[in-house]
Amino acid sequence: MFDSHAGGRCFHRPTGLIIVAWLTVAGWITAPPVLAADERPKKLLSYNYDGGDDGGGEEGLYGDRIVTDRPHLAEAASTVGLGRVQVETGYTYYLDHAAGTTAQLHSFPETLVRAGLFQEWFEFRVQYNSFAEAASGPAGRFTAVGSDDLYLGAKVALAAQAGLLPELTIFPQMKVPTGSPAYTADEVLPGMNFVYAWRVGERTEIEVNTNVNRRRNPDAPGYYTEYLQTFNFEYDVGPRVMLFNEFVIFAQSGGVGVPQQAYSHGGLHWFLLPNLQIDLHAAVGLNEAAADFFGGSGISWRW
Repeated sequence: MFDSHAGGRCFHRPTGLIIVAWLTVAGWITAPPVLAADERPKKLLSYNYDGGDDGGGEEGLYGDRIVTDRPHLAEAASTVGLGRVQVETGYTYYLDHAAGTTAQLHSFPETLVRAGLFQEWFEFRVQYNSFAEAASGPAGRFTAVGSDDLYLGAKVALAAQAGLLPELTIFPQMKVPTGSPAYTADEVLPGMNFVYAWRVGERTEIEVNTNVNRRRNPDAPGYYTEYLQTFNFEYDVGPRVMLFNEFVIFAQSGGVGVPQQAYSHGGLHWFLLPNLQIDLHAAVGLNEAAADFFGGSGISWRW
């Protein structure tokens, strides 16, 4: 069965706030006021490497095109760029059958706002989402509707790809307890996402995410640590279409009744304009504990 209680982070309450505040202050202190756009560093750090071509990062053949964090669960290593704003939004439907119970969940509007601040390598992020779910089975019928807790975070691009060394990005992030009673975790839940990406030729990229998150137990008091691992493969068919297929694993430590789940998830990005994207995606569960299916679509734009 899927768990509709989104978010969850793995540190104590103040840690996420301290990380985001520190990064914000650090970005403000080091902001270069006079550098031209092509002179600004796109990464915070660099490898001490002398091995030839750096692989091109996420740009590939179509470097001026929008790069989104949706619809795959794996998030991109690149930031939106200093002074740019990007909005990503969509809808996802989940379906699961287990122990004679049918559960359905609608997730919308999945609105993520990304803003490039202070430096090319720094991005501030905020996301709002809500759920409507229903389950029916031997135990009766259950329904719930409401808002998820608000997501706040930052994306810090650490280093560009250098040969076999990957492009590196980190996401200090947290959920804050602003959601409806059915979905709020009732406390700040910090966490961290580590992203590694390799450009393999001009058309193919591999994105790997390692998330460590604190989450609320869905059916018991207390909290647990969630581990989310993704392996995403992207292929550019042409300037307007990119395909992806990813494998996703949810694991946990200290959870009550929270099984490991695995998914195969695929879809496409359709670029109507360099700054405008439509996406379609669908997934199937690979083990009994996973949801049978989820899928949806969305639209993203950048300016």
